[in-house]
Amino acid sequence: MRCIGKGAESARMFCGIINLPPPPTKFSKYNHILLQATRETCEHSMAAVREAVDENDGKRDLAVAVDGSWQKRGFSSKNGLVTVTSVDTGKVIDVEVFSKHCICQNKTKHLQNCKRNFEGYSGKMEVAGALSIFQRSQSLYNVRYTKYLDGDSKAFTSIVENKVYGDHCSVEKLECIGHVMKRMGTRLRRLKTKMRGQKLSDGKPLCGRNRLTEAEIDRLQAYYGLAIRRNLSSVKDMQQAIWAIFLHKLSTDEKPQHGFCPSDTDTWCKFKKAELLGETYHHKNSLPVDVVEAMRPVFRDLANPELLKKCLHGGTQNPNESVNNVICGLVYRRKHLYN
Repeated sequence: MRCIGKGAESARMFCGIINLPPPPTKFSKYNHILLQATRETCEHSMAAVREAVDENDGKRDLAVAVDGSWQKRGFSSKNGLVTVTSVDTGKVIDVEVFSKHCICQNKTKHLQNCKRNFEGYSGKMEVAGALSIFQRSQSLYNVRYTKYLDGDSKAFTSIVENKVYGDHCSVEKLECIGHVMKRMGTRLRRLKTKMRGQKLSDGKPLCGRNRLTEAEIDRLQAYYGLAIRRNLSSVKDMQQAIWAIFLHKLSTDEKPQHGFCPSDTDTWCKFKKAELLGETYHHKNSLPVDVVEAMRPVFRDLANPELLKKCLHGGTQNPNESVNNVICGLVYRRKHLYN
């Protein structure tokens, strides 16, 4: 039952429903057995750091993705954890678990096995966990995590300020491609909100039918993500692919602007595809010039070479989010299990 995030009461209820006697033995004995087996399996699995070193051509400076999770939504949770995975292999390398829960009868004299190991704002668990994991990387695995992939700049700032690897080794910030892709949607929705009630130079609002709709924002976000993922070899190619989206939406039958669109047989651009087949293409999905021009600052910011340089690794935080989801499926979320 513990493996599906439930306890003794759930076992008794389940046995009652299927007309079986309740479990005769206390669960605590088996909890300790499961804990030991789980711990051994965890340590064996996290030896995947050796595989990460092999994937990195034997170099012991690794790129890792960091992510935090909490037992409850929001930052009121008393329990949280931080996971670190290899960007190259996607496997879990290290985990740090925090708890603010204390059941000691006398709070000034804690028991030796008191599980509380964190005090303060729950949101800072990710910062503390990332710092702790980075600080022990050399003593634990004889490696350094020199590239940090995460959307949380506070944890990264803490690692940089503490100079975990001394003055001569800096930690580089990488961006999660999935999170960067979502910035396009976020920025365009923010632009819609900002321009609400205002008219563009053509006398019409930014949003509306055949203008900047939610469906159009979703498409632009997806195209932006593909522009990054399909051009991981070069920042220049990424920029060109991003501006190809902008100019593609600006194109009309009178003024086609497909110079940046790919011209091979697998091109996504229907104009280029029609050109290869010797056919005439009529633009049906273009946006009004004023609408596209209103989006230019968003495209300019998200095509910044400094931002795109941090996406060349091609990695995401999906492995971290996946392991966090597995853990959340096993944790007894309604109450804290002290032992």
